[in-house]
Formats: sequence, structure tokens, C-alpha cells
Amino acid sequence: MEDMKMSLAHRALGLAGTLVTAVAVDLALTSPAYAYIDPGTGTMLLQVVGAMIAAGLFYLRSARLWVSRRFGLGKANAESNGDNGDNGDSGKTE
Repeated sequence: MEDMKMSLAHRALGLAGTLVTAVAVDLALTSPAYAYIDPGTGTMLLQVVGAMIAAGLFYLRSARLWVSRRFGLGKANAESNGDNGDNGDSGKTE
């Protein structure tokens, strides 16, 4: 098991090093493009980036909830917060 963790860590470091090298070479060898991006395209690109960030946050939240439920952490967390499952409405009217 330890060898598998070490192998995965070694692969991750290798991939990170390759990515950093590729970005450095790309930045070193670029030249001006003299291109024009109109406002509509810029707005579309901003919308795509915003949607990607929102989707990533939603995925991370879903993954965190899945892990906490899978290992029984959600129930203990709800009990420690005093959450008994109701919505706070005791049925009483004023």
C-alpha cells in the first residue's frame, strides 16, 4: 500500500514538473498575436469561466457531502450542531 501511495505521489510530481516546463516554454516562445476580441466574445469567455468555477464549487461540495455521508460524518456533525432534523417550526402559532 505504501508503494502505491509513493508511486502515485511520484507520478503527480512528474506531471506537475512537466506542466510547469510546458508553460515556461510556451511563455518563452510566444510572440504578439495582434488579434482582436470583440466585447461579445469577451463576455462569453467570462461567462464560461464563471460557469466553470460555479460547477467546480458545486462538484467539490457534492464530493465533500458524499464522503461525509459515506463515512458517517454527516450524522455526527448534525448532532453536534443541535440539528435534530426539523426545520425549526414547532407548529405553534402566535
